[in-house]
Amino acid sequence: MLRVVVVGGGAAGFFGAIHGAGDDTTVTVLEAGREVLSKVRISGGGRCNVTHSCFEIDQLVQHYPRGSKELRGAFTRSTPAHDRVV
Repeated sequence: MLRVVVVGGGAAGFFGAIHGAGDDTTVTVLEAGREVLSKVRISGGGRCNVTHSCFEIDQLVQHYPRGSKELRGAFTRSTPAHDRVV
């Protein structure tokens, strides 16, 4: 039996824990804060990673109702299309 300890209960820690777990592996996640994944819950108001398939700025900003006006400039300079591999 292999025992793995992951230090940090954030997104990366849980990603590592999930991928490190197996039939003969026990994974323990240690987090110094009061709750695990607390930063994941607050980041983006639940709208993280909505840019992966939306390439039109007018449509893209609709996914961010509280910040569409502020994000329009940033999305104009750098959109998901800039990173798209064709």
